[in-house]
Amino acid sequence: MKHLISKERAALAIAKYWKAITPFGLFIILLIIGQLASPGFLSISYLAHLLTLAAPLGIMTLGQTFVILSGKEDLDFSCGANASLAIVLAALFLRHHGLGVVAPMILLIGASFGILNGIGVRIVGVPPLIMTFGSAMLLYGVGQAVTRGMSIGTSPPLLTHIALGRVAGLPISFLIWMGLLALAAFVLRRTIYGRWLYAAGSNAYATRIAGISFAQVGIVAYAISGALSALAGLLYLGRFAIPSGFKMAEGYTLPCIMAVILGGTSFSGGEGGVLGTVGSVLFLTSLDTFFSIFNIAQAWRIVLNGFLLVLILLFYARRAKLRE
Repeated sequence: MKHLISKERAALAIAKYWKAITPFGLFIILLIIGQLASPGFLSISYLAHLLTLAAPLGIMTLGQTFVILSGKEDLDFSCGANASLAIVLAALFLRHHGLGVVAPMILLIGASFGILNGIGVRIVGVPPLIMTFGSAMLLYGVGQAVTRGMSIGTSPPLLTHIALGRVAGLPISFLIWMGLLALAAFVLRRTIYGRWLYAAGSNAYATRIAGISFAQVGIVAYAISGALSALAGLLYLGRFAIPSGFKMAEGYTLPCIMAVILGGTSFSGGEGGVLGTVGSVLFLTSLDTFFSIFNIAQAWRIVLNGFLLVLILLFYARRAKLRE
């Protein structure tokens, strides 16, 4: 009997980690294909460049992971809009203030819009997709009003160095991503809030019976997503130097959601984590470089990303149904 129980536990553990490992396998396959198509694709220089490109999206996915874990069908569709607003507001504020003053302001603004999403979803009862899509339109409207269709500032040298510079050969932005990843993993696995988050995502009714505020857990998750999306926006500003519009990060919304789900976090909440998102972000970033190589227009990239997201959702939905 004990032998059967241990085998069952081993099977569950393998299934759990297999979902997180799969994106890394897809990433390695893409690297091999790239190397075969273009020798030198696996050079240290290219890999460092890839990590630099992946870091802002990776940071954004950490916040999205908290939101999706927090409850059934919860998601933050405003993450790209939040990052876009952070880009234009930071460029504006940096004309008159230093990065040490502007960065906390941008993070606070991002978190505030996240709290607005959380209140709308968890207290008012607006469906997450409608609430976050509506707030995305609000964010884009604010961005358009601020820019008036013009470039309004530039990235200071320090922010550009953080976004594109390296330390001991490793991109600084990648090191920031890994530091936040470790912090997120600690919060999810070693803190009371992390346990509440998984509990809320697994069974909202039982969570309320246990005296845990389902609303507060969700609001905090949306606030984290808003702040990290704003941080990603700061890194995007450092990369692009000059804002070229008020929707610069719009195309990262679908990849952000896709990376979280592909990384093994259940769309129904309460299952998953941040490890698999690393492989997913690297895979999607590599895929985007392939799009650039073949000169695929941005509009078609969004279409292909949306199609891939639908396939991923269908796959996980089918697998969940087979388990029932």
